[in-house]
Amino acid sequence: MKKRGEHTLYSVNISDSVPKIFDNAKKAVECGANALMLNYIAVGLPVLQAIAEDPDINVPILAHMDVAGAIYMSPYHGISSHIILGKLPRLAGADIVVIPAPYGKAPILTEKFDAMAKNLTYPLYNLKPSWPMASGGITPSMVPKVMQELGTDIVIGSGGGIHAHPQGPIAGGKAFRQAIDATMKGVSLEEYAKTHKELAASIRAWTDPFKKGV
Repeated sequence: MKKRGEHTLYSVNISDSVPKIFDNAKKAVECGANALMLNYIAVGLPVLQAIAEDPDINVPILAHMDVAGAIYMSPYHGISSHIILGKLPRLAGADIVVIPAPYGKAPILTEKFDAMAKNLTYPLYNLKPSWPMASGGITPSMVPKVMQELGTDIVIGSGGGIHAHPQGPIAGGKAFRQAIDATMKGVSLEEYAKTHKELAASIRAWTDPFKKGV
């Protein structure tokens, strides 16, 4: 934070059984955690709501979508993805909600992805919007697409896209920041990569092999 002059959040995963999860949340905050993460579908929406409404837990909450596929994937039963991954976690008080992106590894339709994001952000009585967190196989090459779909008031989630970078995770993080900076400036990733080696290596590693790389 001191080096870049930014306020960085580290979300501690507090997911656990009840009532341990409440103890985890309070202990994490007492120890200095500035954000929390919980698998809200696994622990239950009422648990997410209780933590969000607790005045002693005054840090942002990232709601992870583990177990969601068991609820929305079937065409015959369950709850629609834009409800279980959009409206319900927002109603329960989540600040950030992980949603599967259709251009990563997740088998999700673009229109469903768009509906999730809209349910997290559109005007809904006096509720504040929640940040959609596009996730699931996201690499730096996908950043322009994510921002084209969702705008700039978002969170982008990546694990392998950072840690599997051929030059290591530090370079992976730099490549993502470079992709974001380029997109914010309206510069193509290919052009920006000419002077940013981490982004260039990322594009070479993950660009469609039938397309010309950098």
